[in-house]
Amino acid sequence: MKDPSRKYRWLLLGTSLLTIGYLVAAAVRENFLAEWYMLQKQYRTLLESKATDDRGRAIARDFRVELKQVSIPQLKAVDRCVSCHNGIDDPRMTDVPVPHAVHPGDILKNHPVDRFGCTVCHQGQGPATSFEDAKAVDAYWDYPLLDRNLTQSSCLACHDVNNLPPQQVALVIEGEKLYREKSCGSCHKLGGRGGALGPTLDNEGAKTKHQLILTNLAPPHSTWNWHEAHFRDPGGIVVGSQMKNSALSEPQVLALTVYMLAQRQRDVPESYLAPDKLEEKVRRLHPQPLTGEQVYHQYCMACHGEGTYGRWDKTFRRFVPAIRGVSLQATAGPEYLKAQIMNGRPGTQMPAWGKPAGGLLPAEIDALLGYIQPPEARRETTALHAAIIPPRGNPNRGSALFTSYCSGCHGLAGHGGIAPEIANPVFQRAASDEFIVTTIRNGRRGTAMPSFQPQIAGVRMLSDADLSDLLAFLRTLGGAHEGSLAARESDSSAASTKKEEAPR
Repeated sequence: MKDPSRKYRWLLLGTSLLTIGYLVAAAVRENFLAEWYMLQKQYRTLLESKATDDRGRAIARDFRVELKQVSIPQLKAVDRCVSCHNGIDDPRMTDVPVPHAVHPGDILKNHPVDRFGCTVCHQGQGPATSFEDAKAVDAYWDYPLLDRNLTQSSCLACHDVNNLPPQQVALVIEGEKLYREKSCGSCHKLGGRGGALGPTLDNEGAKTKHQLILTNLAPPHSTWNWHEAHFRDPGGIVVGSQMKNSALSEPQVLALTVYMLAQRQRDVPESYLAPDKLEEKVRRLHPQPLTGEQVYHQYCMACHGEGTYGRWDKTFRRFVPAIRGVSLQATAGPEYLKAQIMNGRPGTQMPAWGKPAGGLLPAEIDALLGYIQPPEARRETTALHAAIIPPRGNPNRGSALFTSYCSGCHGLAGHGGIAPEIANPVFQRAASDEFIVTTIRNGRRGTAMPSFQPQIAGVRMLSDADLSDLLAFLRTLGGAHEGSLAARESDSSAASTKKEEAPR
């Protein structure tokens, strides 16, 4: 009788021999045909060719082909990059190909590999033993290997960029300059200062690709490719983005990308920080106030432009006020302008810029006021406010007038239109009756706001009685029936005077 298990024993023997064969092949490949092993054999040959003196011959003789790594517990890094980059600290390796060549520049003079490792600057998968694994692009690795021109973004972790050789951090410096010139702070907060329309950028460089919208991004899916594509066409990468397309050149796109990657809050031990970095941290805690012009260009220009003409913003789908326009300067008092800057306009794109919200210092807000409304404009304001202002009239008649003449731009209830929101509580508290009536009467030159008391064939469009009725209705909007800030302050002052005069 035949043994039925015989064929299974032969099958088991065959598969066992095949498995052993695969294991032996894997061991040979891992230890004798691995990328790092072959590269070290090539490097040993290079050492022998460079051995022209006793020291060189000793280095070549003592070189061992083995897996090498640098462990930096303080930085939580284990880097095996030195298994392939064997000559990075050998000055003789200047005319040899990568990865055997010496590290460019004099970076290693102050950043020895045994103390800093490699990934602290270059990122990548430090424990990997092959270039593709170390590069880790389009792989499940949070921080892939940076392209060569992006590595300078890592310098800000330990250094103040302004105290580094400019040629080493040229892209970071240019990116920081562009960030100011393009008024990115109008919408983004950085270092506790800036607008609230876009995301905060303090830790933008620490984001991984998993936190970004990659639907419209062509491979490779790295964070820097995302930033570059986003700077070129924000709406093309993030559908519905309100970020404006600034028509940046390719060098500018690269510089801003490097600057964004540099915004990374790393937990680096103080022993690794340069003295100038510690000084920079102190300066951030006690910043020097900017001038009014600097504040305007860094935090206002993206939305308001030069501010001398009102303009239609197709992204926001509304008119942006001419905050440096002749009419506003001649109509608004400094208290009104300061209230708009400090408190913003809730429900609109205009954020609050006071220190708790936008981070501007009181001295900077005062300087900004001086830039928006210079002293000569304030003298004209005083003269305009001295004009005769009619008292409040009938709000019911004013409602009909508002629907006919105002709601097309300002919205039926004073909000939701394409023009500034009259029902906004900040506006209602800050705008005096004189300011509102003067604006309706004279309009705003350089904007879409016309005059509603022009002489047309000897007849005015709106009479003084109509202005009284409009004023009465406007004060009912947005829960503003208590009156303007100026009126309440006047009532408060009068009450205080009567209290002091009362007998005790």
